[in-house]
Order: sequence, then structure tokens, then C-alpha cells
Amino acid sequence: MNWNSLELGDVLLKILNSKKDSIEYKKQKNPLKNLIKHVSDEIHFDFYEAISNKPNIQIIAELKRSSASAGNLQTNLSIEEIAKIYLDNNCAAISVLTEKTKFSGDIEDLKSIFNLSKKFKTPLLQKDFIFDEYQIYEGKLNGASAVLLILSILKPSQFKRLFELIESLNMTPLVEIFSEKELELAINQGSKVIGINNRDLKKLETSLKVFENLAPLVPKDLTLIAESGIKSVKHVKLMADLGADAILIGETLLKAGKNCDQIIKEMSSVKKYEG
Repeated sequence: MNWNSLELGDVLLKILNSKKDSIEYKKQKNPLKNLIKHVSDEIHFDFYEAISNKPNIQIIAELKRSSASAGNLQTNLSIEEIAKIYLDNNCAAISVLTEKTKFSGDIEDLKSIFNLSKKFKTPLLQKDFIFDEYQIYEGKLNGASAVLLILSILKPSQFKRLFELIESLNMTPLVEIFSEKELELAINQGSKVIGINNRDLKKLETSLKVFENLAPLVPKDLTLIAESGIKSVKHVKLMADLGADAILIGETLLKAGKNCDQIIKEMSSVKKYEG
């Protein structure tokens, strides 16, 4: 995959090229055919059902050790300990970063959190820079109920192929957009869950104006997630008023450590806009 034609920023290109090398190494150790042989189309827990058609804003709480924009996010708690707080406070879903270069994640994190989340029946989102079918099979085998597809790093034909593979494995594709053109592509593919990322992945700049501009264009029958830059209940209310069904939030919760439970309770009490 050559990303130069997509005009991505240096940081994102570094992540993608590192990810490409990592996948090739994994394929040599454990070929794709082995993953396909062991995977099933069994539904773990339904991500779409967990976040859709609810009266309140649903919380997709994120687990990551660091980020490209904020750097190290480590607290004195492990991601497993933070996950337990998320689960005990009834988050609708948990997003698990499996990207290593800038987010210090690993596919083993997904497996570990899946083992914790089973008794709660909480669906997991595999959040990564997904561009190879190997990643999707790997995610399914390690407990993912949903997979993030970032349209800005995919060519249309590639997006279509990966989207259909995710659905064939009874997982939910969360299609992330940053422009009207990407929204149109997502709708034409039949996406049921759209994520609007307030962070420009090329410049690593964040603005809630992105959601404000794009949310009114999203058909009302689709499930809409607001991603990035959400730091307060005021922000959650703004996203809700603009049509969000759920928010994906990480840094604010992670920086709060063991006190993130109160933030979750306050944010999840926000009512969705009924208009």
C-alpha cells in the first residue's frame, strides 16, 4: 500500500509504514490462512445494539497508554484496572488501541480486555489504523465486536473490501470520516455507524467545529459517534444537541485515573436530542 497519493502528514505516514512492516512480520510468523482457519462468524457482543436507539448519550470509553497528540497517558493504573472502572460504570463499549508506534498498544491488550469484559457482555472496538485483512481477522480472534475504518487512509476499493469482510464476520464497521466526501462514500457503502473525528489526523489539530459542520449532513437513521476533543459535560451536551448517539472518549478519562467514574456518570446522564 502506497499512501503518498493520499497526502497524509509525516506522523501518520510513519505510523502506517511501521504498521505495514509489523503486519508483514506477523504474516511470516503466523500466516493469514491460520487466522482464517480459526476464526468464526460468531457474534461476541453487539456493538451496534449497545450504542443505538438509547435515550441517553452512550459512552465508548477508550484504553490507550499514549497518543500521537498528547504523548504519555500512563497513570498509576494499568489498562486492565482502568477497564474494570469502565465496566463497573456501565460504559456502552470499550475502545482498545492496538497500535504500537504512537499509542503503545498491542493486540494482546484486546485479548486481555475481552477476558475481563465477557461477564459484562460489553462489546469491544478494535481501534487501529486498519488497512489489511490480516488485522481484521486478528481483531476478531482476540475479541473485537467492532473495527474502526478510517476513510482518510483507505482507497475506495480498499474500504469496500474491508467493510464487507468486517460485516461477513458479524462485526460492526465503525466508519470514521473527516469530510463531506468521506461521508458520501460511507453512506453509499451502507454504513450504519458513522464516527466524525474532530481531530485532523494529518495536522493533529482538534476542533469541535468538525462535528458541528458534518453532523447535520448525516442521515438521522444512522448511528452517529463524536470522536476526539470531548473534555467536559458541556462538550457532550453540544455533541448531543447536534445529533450524536454516542461519544468516544479517552484522554479525559485516562488523565482522571481512578476518578474517571464520576466523569462517566455525568457524561452518560446527558439526554440525546429529540428533534
